[in-house]
Amino acid sequence: MNAILWRLVGWDVQLQARENIYAFTAMTTLAFAIFLSLLPPDAPPTVFTLVLFFDPAIVGASFVGSIVLMERSQNTLSALSVSPASARHYIIAKIITLTLLAIVGSLFLVAVAYWVPPIDMILRFTIALVFTGAVGVLGGLLIVAGANSMNHFIARAMPITIILFLPLLSHFGAVTGVWQWLLFAINPGHAMLRMMLWAADPTAVTLADIVYAFAYLAVAGVLLFRWAVGVYSSELSRVEE
Repeated sequence: MNAILWRLVGWDVQLQARENIYAFTAMTTLAFAIFLSLLPPDAPPTVFTLVLFFDPAIVGASFVGSIVLMERSQNTLSALSVSPASARHYIIAKIITLTLLAIVGSLFLVAVAYWVPPIDMILRFTIALVFTGAVGVLGGLLIVAGANSMNHFIARAMPITIILFLPLLSHFGAVTGVWQWLLFAINPGHAMLRMMLWAADPTAVTLADIVYAFAYLAVAGVLLFRWAVGVYSSELSRVEE
């Protein structure tokens, strides 16, 4: 990473610490950990992966939304528009800091649920969280781009959240076979859940599930990143004017 990106990453870490993002993450992670500790030993991996689905996919998107709104109120984007930093730097810094936060919190939950988790499981979850965390952050950046308040952001995010939750019908076996693909294949929530389930138990998914999940989230990540760069480049240009 170049010096500009390193500075933005450092700024994001300071901002997130100052605004108690880390403290809130610790509290929510502890709450999830208590819930997991109360589950019976034979609880299916679908239950645990649901918890991890909430963390990077939902909480991460919410965090980035609140952070961007906060930065606007503090005129951070105005300062950024006259600096050497680009929209690309700004977005990558958010992806790095919030995805790492999701990985740390989620791996703690993995340790709680599967103590002591084998190395290959930790590696699978880390890979899955990189994909799901990055897509979650990018989604949050795009949702908040047109929002002018937290209420507006929540109103924009709510229908998207409901859509992302629909694949839970397939995740818990209510919809199976060809119908799960016809109904949910285009839904990023389905790909995230398939990837999380692969991380928890590779035998619970097929090779087609694995290829689909990785390909979908990789393509979605690239497309969302390009979209976000365009959106925030335009916003920085307007601020500069």
